[in-house]
Amino acid sequence: MSMHIESRPRRRRRLATVLAAVLSGVIAAAGAFFVTTGAQAVETGVWYQLESRHSGLVMGIRGASTASGAELVQWAANGSQDQQFRFVDAGGGYFKIQVRHSGMVLDVAGASRADGATVQQWGDGGTANQQWKVTESGGYATIVNRASGKALDVWGRSTAEGARISQYTPNGAANQQWELTPADGAVEADFVVALDGSGTHTTVQAAVNAAPSGSTILIKRGTYKGNVTVPSSKTGITFMGATGNAADVVIHDNRCASCSNGSGGTWGTSGSASVLLQGANFTAEDLTFANTYDEAANGSSQAVAVKVQGDRMVFDNVRFLGNQDTLLTDSPSAATVSRQYYHNCYVEGDVDFIFGRGTAVFDDCRIHSLNRGSTSNNGYVTAASTEISNRYGLLFYQCDMTSNAPSNSVYLGRPWPAGGSTTARGQVLYRESNLGDHFRDDPWTDMSGLSWRDARLSEYENYGPGAGVNGNRPQMSDADALNYEPVDYLRGTDGWNPIR
Repeated sequence: MSMHIESRPRRRRRLATVLAAVLSGVIAAAGAFFVTTGAQAVETGVWYQLESRHSGLVMGIRGASTASGAELVQWAANGSQDQQFRFVDAGGGYFKIQVRHSGMVLDVAGASRADGATVQQWGDGGTANQQWKVTESGGYATIVNRASGKALDVWGRSTAEGARISQYTPNGAANQQWELTPADGAVEADFVVALDGSGTHTTVQAAVNAAPSGSTILIKRGTYKGNVTVPSSKTGITFMGATGNAADVVIHDNRCASCSNGSGGTWGTSGSASVLLQGANFTAEDLTFANTYDEAANGSSQAVAVKVQGDRMVFDNVRFLGNQDTLLTDSPSAATVSRQYYHNCYVEGDVDFIFGRGTAVFDDCRIHSLNRGSTSNNGYVTAASTEISNRYGLLFYQCDMTSNAPSNSVYLGRPWPAGGSTTARGQVLYRESNLGDHFRDDPWTDMSGLSWRDARLSEYENYGPGAGVNGNRPQMSDADALNYEPVDYLRGTDGWNPIR
């Protein structure tokens, strides 16, 4: 019998209320699941406001900046995402504290151990000055840095808006005590997947089968093997990793295109997908999708991690792991547009590992080309098959393009005339992104008889050692770039804007 967990209205909940209900790592209160980490005094997977006991103001990022080095301050609560934080398990009883609007983590500037040192936001480097221990007393939390042993503190015991948050030797004062209030209510899940049986289901597919449209499925830490399909009949489904760390929750299978399907045939490229997402308005956060087919042991083959066909699909802090054909950004038909938004994601592979006819924006993502061992051809990032009738295909916006492949050995992509199509010409734009030196000076190439020059392949204001301008690298004009922003790719006829 499945357990349904009711949604509940927003309300303020002190830490002590949460802790009082802990039982075997799962809190069941008022019909809702709250994921904890055992003895720790916080819940992972929850966005919090952190209110100073001393001033009544909440932590936030100065000026709501998204820049590295922006300072942590206190301000009147206004519900903005720069005032929302979540705790990501870093191991050993410590947490990273992630800022919702920027995706960065709280960091002691310069790894200082001095009283009064600046606390800022910075990219996650996994360092001790970005890790914090949380202890609770009387419903308030004290948050202490792993590297310095100093506590988050309102500098000078100020009660003014804009006063900075520093670190200071723990002294138990009210300006070092914080009330953690869930910003959007508790983690509200209709179904919980847990390998140990502590949820409503032990497999992801079983939870999907039970879930009506609009359900949230919370997936606890673990590696879940087996093909997963979200059919077109189930819309508005959300997969949420329970810990906030995408590596903690892995959904995978190991089919390959040339592998036997057990019925006298093979899976083929599309059939090899570990995960098939057809239902519209799907969201995934804080987890990993993978195809774990072993090319080294079994030979090269297409092996898709995820095939995405639904419209209005959102992926936030999600990893996509594979080799050839990792991520298929598809649509149900050539006449249908599927819009997909990938934010703060990681995608890896080697040959055509982001491909298809879908419209997809990769915003602030890391795209990693695996090393195939060739100095002349280490593969291709994209193989877009965007229909001529569709203005928008694949956009890489402010992304980091990385690799351990040799210099000048990887292609940005090639246009894919899927199935011999005469109407698929591909559209790809790399925009304002950091290109590693693995990219070739002639980064586009032909595919299946289709010249790359007949496709819509371009760059705009890229930088880094792999960037450049020459006759083989078309650059988008400033005038055209005004119409190729992320919002333009995703807007459609309904004005959709999921950008975070």
